[in-house]
Amino acid sequence: MVDILNNHTSNQEFLDFSVNPIHNVDIVTTHQGEPSAQVCDLLLNKNSKLYIATSSQNPFFQDLINQPKVIINGYKRNGTMDSCGFSIRGTIKNINHQYIDEIFEKNTYLNEIYADDIEAAKEDLRVLEITPQSADYLDHRTTPIFMRKFEF
Repeated sequence: MVDILNNHTSNQEFLDFSVNPIHNVDIVTTHQGEPSAQVCDLLLNKNSKLYIATSSQNPFFQDLINQPKVIINGYKRNGTMDSCGFSIRGTIKNINHQYIDEIFEKNTYLNEIYADDIEAAKEDLRVLEITPQSADYLDHRTTPIFMRKFEF
């Protein structure tokens, strides 16, 4: 069950909502002027910032570093009229390995993904910090349909 947000939902509650229960998102930036996107997991919400991790070898990592403006789209659905979603605009920056242990602790499935060599994975992964600037939320599960803008 996904929470229903309302006009009283704080920015912090919205960011918590985006990390859990939504969690899986598309992150969009550009590569040489063309759209560049990848599915990622929002791994942590800390100090009003969101965090993802990706391999330093991933070409998408370079796209994010070269054009730090991002859009994050996330949604949950069981059909159009039972769906909610958001779009967050913000900036992203590489903070190297900061919070990597906390991220693995909070997202225990990462230990399964990288079970062959967790320490090597932690060395390769880069933590990227997303600073939200604004967000739009849409919920078809309510009558009438609920829309809300968040400013950070």
